[in-house]
Amino acid sequence: MRQNKPNEQYRQQGQKHDQKIKLYDAYQRHENDSQHGNEIKPKLLRIVWIALFVIYLYLLTKLILFKGGPVDAGLVWDRLMALLRQPDLIHTRTVNLTPFQEIKRDWHSLSVHHRPGTATHLVGNILAFVPFGVWMTGFVRHFFFTGIHVLFLSFLLSLGYEVTQLLTGMGIFDVDDLMLNTLGGMVGYLVYTVLLVMNKLFTGGKSRVTANN
Repeated sequence: MRQNKPNEQYRQQGQKHDQKIKLYDAYQRHENDSQHGNEIKPKLLRIVWIALFVIYLYLLTKLILFKGGPVDAGLVWDRLMALLRQPDLIHTRTVNLTPFQEIKRDWHSLSVHHRPGTATHLVGNILAFVPFGVWMTGFVRHFFFTGIHVLFLSFLLSLGYEVTQLLTGMGIFDVDDLMLNTLGGMVGYLVYTVLLVMNKLFTGGKSRVTANN
């Protein structure tokens, strides 16, 4: 009987050790699952973010180039090919290169003649690019340079639309539209930044001018 006591103690110690190992393995699996879930969420959010951005660009193209009509890439291509065959067509395009000319005209028409359509044109050119500013602010990582990036990218996108309208004759190349669109992008940047600051104040979290990467 005396010889069985040490063996019984060893057996109990072994069982306790096995239980500790099992608990540790369960803890490790839980940690790994949590870490894996935390990695998937930002990736999923980023995919949704990009998908919404693509939809936004489609709708923006539909609005600016096709004036709300069906998007027809073939039409744009045909117009460009026609311009290559007849370069003189460029002289038939309508161009405004005088800053604030159309803005002043629209403002005068709104204030004197009370035409609501001019307000739609002025405000619409700004609002159309506000989502772009929000999205770009989410994509850019560095806070200090975010405003510069949004300013440049908003200008570049608007310039692309204006040049396309000039080359295809599907609209007017207007420097005022270029300025208003760029302003809209910067408004989006400010909206995003203000929301982050408010989130930091109310939740005490760390504010970042980045999307989940």
